[in-house]
Amino acid sequence: MKTKEDSIKSRENHISFYSKLSDDEKKLFRKSANLILPEKRILTFNDLIQFEKVKELLLPIKKKYKINLNELLTIIKEQVFFPVSVLNKKLTILESVVKYLKEEKEFSLRKISEVIGRDERNIWHIYNRTKEKYPKKFVIKKTEFWIPVNIFSKTKLSALEAIVSYLKEEFSLTYHEIAILLKRDDRTIWTVYQRAEKKNVKSK
Repeated sequence: MKTKEDSIKSRENHISFYSKLSDDEKKLFRKSANLILPEKRILTFNDLIQFEKVKELLLPIKKKYKINLNELLTIIKEQVFFPVSVLNKKLTILESVVKYLKEEKEFSLRKISEVIGRDERNIWHIYNRTKEKYPKKFVIKKTEFWIPVNIFSKTKLSALEAIVSYLKEEFSLTYHEIAILLKRDDRTIWTVYQRAEKKNVKSK
């Protein structure tokens, strides 16, 4: 039987594996994660079709790192996601994510710093701010959009730039649709995405 310590060690190994991937490989990895979200317990026929797509997407990573498919799928299923519905006008993107992970997923601040890829002291300050700005618990509303927290580990992008880019590129949403989800105006989303694009081009 798998103990809590085993689970923690396993997740740490998976985080370490993800950090070794190139930007293009991480993009493939996140796309695969979108197709088999860990929150889903009952699979439909369409889910099985998606599963076949996932296997094809993961082939390059499987071959390069000499890792079997089952292990890759396990890593994907253990990725940490948050529902886009927790985002609100009172908190920044990172504040919302940290609050969700601390209060809903019951992660320690150290664990949050690991999965987000930010300094633990920074996470401590962020969480303290959320308690002042938004002391009540989140009401988790149903949404089709779940975001992997590892998108924030790309430090060249701000949290807002990272999530706007992710929603735009992974879900092909319009600026207006993203604005509604993130509780921002259309012009802000357009500006943020253009800024993120420029940063990505410079880093290549």
